Amino acid sequence: MVWFGIPWLLGLFVAASFPESTTMYLLLAAFLLLGAFRLFRQISIKQALFAAVSATLAVVFLFGYTRLVYQPIARLDQRFTTFSGEVVSMTVYDDEMASYQVKGSFHCGPSATILIYTDDLGADYGDELKICGGFSKIRSNYLWDGAAYYRAKGIFLEAENDAYVSCTHTETQKLMRTLQAYRSHIATKICVYAGMDAGGMVSAMLLGTRDLLADETNEMLTRHGVSHVISVSGLHLVVILFLLGFVCRKLHIHCWVEFVLSVAVIFCYAMMVCMPVSMVRAGIMYLLMTSGRLFFRRADTLNSLCIAGVLITLPNPYCILDASFLLSLVGTFGIGVFAPFMMRRFSHVRYPFRILVQLGTMICVSVCTYPVLLLYFREISIVSPLSNVLLVPICSAMLVLSLAIFLTGGAAYVAAPIGFLLRILYDLMYAISDWIHAILPYTFPTGWDLLPLLSFILLVLVVYAFVAWRKPRAVALSIVFSIVILYLGQVAWRSTERDNLIITVLGNKNESVVVVQHQDMNDSIDITGHHRNPDYIKAYAAEQGIAHFNAIALMKNGLAGYVSYKEKLRWLGIYEFILPEDCAYTFNKMPEGCQAVYASEWKINHTLYTIERKGEQVFIQYGTYRFLITDYLREIPEEPVHTIICNHIRVDESPYEVSIYQKAEMPIQIRVSPDGTYEIREIGDEKE
Repeated sequence: MVWFGIPWLLGLFVAASFPESTTMYLLLAAFLLLGAFRLFRQISIKQALFAAVSATLAVVFLFGYTRLVYQPIARLDQRFTTFSGEVVSMTVYDDEMASYQVKGSFHCGPSATILIYTDDLGADYGDELKICGGFSKIRSNYLWDGAAYYRAKGIFLEAENDAYVSCTHTETQKLMRTLQAYRSHIATKICVYAGMDAGGMVSAMLLGTRDLLADETNEMLTRHGVSHVISVSGLHLVVILFLLGFVCRKLHIHCWVEFVLSVAVIFCYAMMVCMPVSMVRAGIMYLLMTSGRLFFRRADTLNSLCIAGVLITLPNPYCILDASFLLSLVGTFGIGVFAPFMMRRFSHVRYPFRILVQLGTMICVSVCTYPVLLLYFREISIVSPLSNVLLVPICSAMLVLSLAIFLTGGAAYVAAPIGFLLRILYDLMYAISDWIHAILPYTFPTGWDLLPLLSFILLVLVVYAFVAWRKPRAVALSIVFSIVILYLGQVAWRSTERDNLIITVLGNKNESVVVVQHQDMNDSIDITGHHRNPDYIKAYAAEQGIAHFNAIALMKNGLAGYVSYKEKLRWLGIYEFILPEDCAYTFNKMPEGCQAVYASEWKINHTLYTIERKGEQVFIQYGTYRFLITDYLREIPEEPVHTIICNHIRVDESPYEVSIYQKAEMPIQIRVSPDGTYEIREIGDEKE
């Protein structure tokens, strides 16, 4: 199964990531590689045939799914039609809006699951929605690759916001409604007794209610590389089923009855937390591992992992591109296969050196998850091994305690003392995270364009070291060598970028925020005051490794924008806020080391460049080059400029030669080299 499962998953990933022609060339290269391994007697004929047939079937399966399932639905892009179906998932927001995932069929034929964002209709699971209006493909933007996220869920279209929607209430899906009602009840109880910060985190861990998780907590977990604790997966399942097994053993329940009860618990719990793919993977693997003794077979982690991977991708092969699924696979491989291989000589080490073995295990897991993090995230935590050793036990204790609230229905005599303990553990977790932040750097940025290629080459080196020598020491040396090369490459890239003037305009349509970088200077100008502009700055800073901003200027919505920037950029150093002159700053003090400047027009002077606001326009001067960034371009300025970037154009002709770029969905970047040349390009980004 291993020689079938791994090529199957790799074949699906390649076929889903590259065009058909490139996939066929890569498949041919894989055949040649298998032939070389067989020639040098590294693998048997049987293993080579299994791998070749599996990879070929995977590619054919994905291409067939694309033509027979995806393309008929995708052809309805920008079409006006009617769709009817039942609600299979929903999220209700505070502003009386809701998003629904509806499974049904179009009037013109194809069956599908679609997404719609509309008013809160009071719909419940199983209710029927009829949608009449326009439908379009789900689009991605700089902040979020929504197209890949929903494609992994089998959702390819969304209804337009102005579509007409009618709801017919039904009495179906009673089990799902009961489970979701109990989920909401327990989440409320936990938040009441543990507080919104600790309760929101525990609810996300136990019940998957990510909407209750505070942004500050989510960011702290992410930057420490322990965000997997709030993804419902194997850890949560093991805790729940351990209690079930303990009760069954005490009551001397037959192993077959215990297995059936485990299946029922996994099914109900998975339905309650809305079937995350990591949970499905953990459930399949647990059943495979526990069923071994029923058939007098010895369970194997890698074999079970391959079976789970193949079974999950059969209904929808596009889930191979889901970040949660890939992290679940490689994380399980790291902790169940790779770490035992690397740490087998230290398996009998006793305390206090046992913690070093745990740290080594976490390093092995981090090495396995690195390629996925590189592809899907803007930064990679380099303190995750230490953070996992110190923080995961606390999170596990919180999970076990919250399970008592879950099993007792939120009874006050249980929830009150446990809520108090949860607050203490949450504060302890934050104290440890602050300590780690004080002594160690946080993240490794992934903004370098050549980083994926270099990482792939080094990954091939590590795999070759394993195949050629099959010794932990050789693999460890290849990993250390790869890390050094990556670090040196990152330093070289940062040093070459340092002397360029880089102007990046972020945002979609009515959003526009500018980041200017040169040497150690970083400035940002928020032109439109949109509430999502701080998110763009936060994402871009993470991707580029920006640790501070010399100035952040807000041209609109000064007070509200300042509060949002202060909250979302709290991990960054900000030396100066430039706010509109009419902002009466009276409600709070500036962060330490930061000062406020109030002006309707201003000028930021640096050694080699200046940034100046004139009305609603921002001019950036660098040597003889002059660039204009604005929201509405109503007239060309009298003083010549080389390039104009705007959201909306309201001019007919220019009195002089000038390049005008109207920003669409992806960011536009101007890069000026020290030799006096510059280029303008649109940045395409598929990261979360």
